[in-house]
Amino acid sequence: MPAPDFGAAFDASPRPLLVIAADAPRYTMLAANPAHARAFATSREALVGRGLFEVFPAAPDPSTAALMTAIRASLDKVLATGKPDQMPMRPYMARGADGAEVERFVSATNTPILADGRVIQILSSTQDVTGEVMERRGEEARRLLMREVDHRARNALTIVQSFLRLTTADTLEQFRRVVDGRVEALARAQTSLAARRWEGADLAEIIRAELAALSPTGRYEAAGPAITLPPEHVQAMSMAIHELATNACKYGALSAPGGALAITWTRQRGGRALLTWSEAGGPPVTAPVEGGFGSRLIASLARQLGGEIVWAWRPEGLQATLTFEVAARAYGKPLD
Repeated sequence: MPAPDFGAAFDASPRPLLVIAADAPRYTMLAANPAHARAFATSREALVGRGLFEVFPAAPDPSTAALMTAIRASLDKVLATGKPDQMPMRPYMARGADGAEVERFVSATNTPILADGRVIQILSSTQDVTGEVMERRGEEARRLLMREVDHRARNALTIVQSFLRLTTADTLEQFRRVVDGRVEALARAQTSLAARRWEGADLAEIIRAELAALSPTGRYEAAGPAITLPPEHVQAMSMAIHELATNACKYGALSAPGGALAITWTRQRGGRALLTWSEAGGPPVTAPVEGGFGSRLIASLARQLGGEIVWAWRPEGLQATLTFEVAARAYGKPLD
């Protein structure tokens, strides 16, 4: 029976393997198998004879620096104890086939090679665990998504119940139309959230979707910077715009042939934003003696958005200004 060919086994192993000298702190690389060279997009010739940490950048990014620290700590532990050490999983930036950087996750088992009871070399067996990490992240994201969907569904049902309980109308048909419109606005909010995996929704998309459902596009203008609303504000904003648009179509600028509507929004300091709703060219406007359910609903929705709404009953048309909170991530670094 032929003797085992350990060199051939080393080269044939699909697991990346590296033999390292016990010459801390340099840790000279003595041998690398083809799998190791492929895993790190290099060649054995580029590794053998060099210190392990010489192949890393002189000024590494934070994740690479953390990986280097973990490797050194594991190798030092092997030298100190003479026992194998399992290096904790660490992320690092690797270059893909197209040259672009991609995040990978790696772990390693460092095993001492002993002679006369002392460590003379270390066998490092590397394992790419990116697939496992991505699977765990995906599973956690699915769990979070299901909890978010459940929460939003319960919230939507609560809102619908309030519509049914508080909406007033002179006839059953009028009641049906009002409730249908509010439920449809709520459904559009859900669609916007689902399109972004329940991570929020674009303010401009919400405004245009609500107005498109009630009025021809030539009757209004909407303009402002890109702002992504946090998920907990999407339903409230959709409903507020729906109520304003419904009022404009029934009593305001959009009820008259020559009427027009302008909606603008701007960023404010302290993670806030300001939306201005300006109507012109509609029937004469007077302040109501007593607010109806719609105006009370809008005021309540404004509070849910962390702000308030101010009404200006101008002769030329209603103007409403809505202040609301937005997450810091909605448009980058918060303004001072």
